[in-house]
Amino acid sequence: MMRRGGFEITKGKEISLGEWKELGNPNTGHSYPSVEELKNIWIPHAIKMSLTKNKELDVCNWSESDELSPSDDPDSVYVYDLMATVVHILDSRTGGSLVGHIKVGETYHQRKEGVTHQQWYLFNDFLIEPVDKCEAVQFDMSWKVPAILYYARRNLNAKYNLVIKNPIEASVLLAEASLARKQRKCHATFIPLMLSEMPQAGDLVGLDAEFVTLNEEEAELRSDGTKSTIKPSQMSVARITCVRGQGPNEGVPFIDDYISTQEQVVDYLTQYSGIKPGDLDAKISSKHLTTLKSTYLKLRFLIDVGVKFVGHGLQKDFRVINLMVTALRPPPRPRAGGGSGGPRSPWGSPPVGEAVGSPLCAPQVPKDQVIDTVYLFHIPRKRMISLRFLAWYFLDLKIQGETHDSIEDARTALQLYRKYLELSQGGSEPDDFRKVLKALYEKGRKLDWKVPEPDSQSSPKHGAVFPPVLPL
Repeated sequence: MMRRGGFEITKGKEISLGEWKELGNPNTGHSYPSVEELKNIWIPHAIKMSLTKNKELDVCNWSESDELSPSDDPDSVYVYDLMATVVHILDSRTGGSLVGHIKVGETYHQRKEGVTHQQWYLFNDFLIEPVDKCEAVQFDMSWKVPAILYYARRNLNAKYNLVIKNPIEASVLLAEASLARKQRKCHATFIPLMLSEMPQAGDLVGLDAEFVTLNEEEAELRSDGTKSTIKPSQMSVARITCVRGQGPNEGVPFIDDYISTQEQVVDYLTQYSGIKPGDLDAKISSKHLTTLKSTYLKLRFLIDVGVKFVGHGLQKDFRVINLMVTALRPPPRPRAGGGSGGPRSPWGSPPVGEAVGSPLCAPQVPKDQVIDTVYLFHIPRKRMISLRFLAWYFLDLKIQGETHDSIEDARTALQLYRKYLELSQGGSEPDDFRKVLKALYEKGRKLDWKVPEPDSQSSPKHGAVFPPVLPL
């Protein structure tokens, strides 16, 4: 039995058209779907399950707003709420596709919007949009066929400790065998961490990632000349590098994983990624090749430990890697006379960088563990500055010549962060750092943001020199 307004609707009972209209009458203060829409609603948003005295299972419809009565035995009567549905959208040409309806809870909305409520969302490929809760339970066998119905027991979190305790051991960062057959004959590009140098909370780790394209973007031109994206390009992580941020081996990478993929790569983006055909193929690659799961475990261990990732443009890196960061911004600057935390741009809070992806499944990186140099040297409402230009201007380094290299980029981001700390002087003279940023933007405009050729204005003179990576 379900209660709607002042009516009690029993399963199988014939409801007259007048009663349905009164249920959906706006004058009654209730908003319900139309009669036509209700024809396709097969399942309730909540169900009550109980064991009878004869140990038989009794299942009935239940209202989302109603709680169990005090007379109900909490050990034998339970209420389950619908949390997700997956439906098969039929299409004779393509075979159809799966879309999901997911009920996102209060925690996410409190963090993102500052409000406490629940909302249903439609997940259709790269499209995510809020929908009415009735859409999640409307099915039509001619085109929208239910595949999965997911109910969760109400108040389960309050009754049981559901914290998943699956600690990742530090051994994931130790030396591991490569999937590539030829890699053993080549010099390693990184030195794994020793047990004595395992990272601690607050340690700096330089991070950079490179990507390849698996599927090209599909788009069409509208009649007005604008482009409409039908399907976005699909990027896949191909290389992840982490370098030490402190200690005698500062700048030496301890992770330099090339990610093996069985997918067909349509563009290696070599000019921007440095990845070449064959680098991801276990049969012919000379790189340290590993699985995405193995590299995920390493990153997750570093996240759980509490290291601070330093990089340039981490928003895109984390998004494609599928790590969710709610806000990408520098940590707070310590105030004069005391306080804790890292530096912060004197221009105030930079733009928030949201990771695009499902808030329900993507691992999260706390925002105070992310230091993105693209925001450290940025004036609000002005362009973001490339790592190459910042390295030339502040460090007198020429990087990213013919292609990008993730080790070089991660090291450079660490050096820029050190330079930022030096220039900002721990927050004591914010006006001086504003002048530095203004001079940076003026220089960039004069040069059209292009790094001068070596025979013109500058060449690397006093950039930090890191020790070479020795063969294992």
